[in-house]
Amino acid sequence: MVTLTNVKFVIRELKVDSAMPVIGLVLFFFLASVTTVSADCGPGFSGVRELTKKTPSYTLSTDEGSFQVFCYSGEAASPFLLWSSVTVRVKSLDGAPTIYVGHNKSEVCQKQDQQNLILYWLMISPDKVSLPPFERSCVGVEYASTTYIGLDKKAINVWSPACLVFGLLIFSYASTLSRNVLFYYSSGITVGVLASLLILVYMLSKLVPKKSGAVVLLAAGWSTALYLLQHMYLNLQSLLQGYLPYILGYLAVAALVSFAVCYRYGPVTNERSLDLIKWGIQLIGLTFVYNGTQLPAASLTIILLAVLWANIPERLAQAVRYYWRTWFPRKIRRLTQEEYEQQAREETRRALEQLRQFCNSPDCNTWKTVSRLEKCSPVRFAKFVEGDSHLSEDEVCAYDSEVSFDLPMEDSFEEDESFVSSNT
Repeated sequence: MVTLTNVKFVIRELKVDSAMPVIGLVLFFFLASVTTVSADCGPGFSGVRELTKKTPSYTLSTDEGSFQVFCYSGEAASPFLLWSSVTVRVKSLDGAPTIYVGHNKSEVCQKQDQQNLILYWLMISPDKVSLPPFERSCVGVEYASTTYIGLDKKAINVWSPACLVFGLLIFSYASTLSRNVLFYYSSGITVGVLASLLILVYMLSKLVPKKSGAVVLLAAGWSTALYLLQHMYLNLQSLLQGYLPYILGYLAVAALVSFAVCYRYGPVTNERSLDLIKWGIQLIGLTFVYNGTQLPAASLTIILLAVLWANIPERLAQAVRYYWRTWFPRKIRRLTQEEYEQQAREETRRALEQLRQFCNSPDCNTWKTVSRLEKCSPVRFAKFVEGDSHLSEDEVCAYDSEVSFDLPMEDSFEEDESFVSSNT
């Protein structure tokens, strides 16, 4: 077992140059963070309670103690609960309680004992935690005032199917996205805004002397940066309300700088680089797919099918699509008489307009076109190209007479039917 006494002994035995004390300090911090501690809960522990359907919530008071462990037994794995979610919400009247999550009571108590170690000094507890719905999990709550804890279960969490569909879409269109200019600039700006903290740390590292103390300074800087990111995430609403102009200004400057860098180097054209970008996008998509269900087996099955479909031969894919359309043909809605006539008029007008534009363009060979006219005189065709109607007055009159001749016939037929029905 690694203990703090053993760590101190190792550090005391390190007698080399002046840089070794700093290295020893870093080694002490690292080993302290992984030190094995007692699995017994500390003072104030008042027992373990179960979160079930009958008792989904509890109200804690300081009279019962200051530390309580709640366990959720989980449900049987079922395909009907692929997108379910289990959330434990904690609310305190005065101050934020500290929350520890583990698979059992011993793991929760172990994390409570580790709170005084270096990696737990900057720990921030949220007001809710998500638990796996098909596994037993425990939540430890350390509180200093009246605290409410409740279990929130949902049969379908809309974010899970949305994450699954989004991941499949990204994976399917990875090749197109890797070559899209708009995606290049948008992703570059997004990465630049999110990675601006990395750039700031890199610039500060240039100002730090290249000695052993720089490593400790940068390590402390990263710990502080992670603490600030976690604090900003948990207090995002209050930060937006109080510092909205500064946040917008920072995002605008970071976005402009990122756009300038992307514009300077331009979109990627190398085929090998495009393949790497495509594989990276596919990996991100598969990550979303894996987190799109609560059953790892179902997620891995979907990932396997997606990878196999992406690498299937084109001939086999065409055969599968052909048989799919044969077995499950799409239902085609037939046009009504009014829709058919309207579509015929619209398509005729569009085709005549395209013909007129082609005859007026330099690509049209006038003599060759006129020589192909059989039932139309060149003069009439020229008037049509200039904008006249494609129908002559005689043709319009003949059409009107045919329509007027057909209407009385239909009326007389209806009158005959009505006469026969009245006599019978």
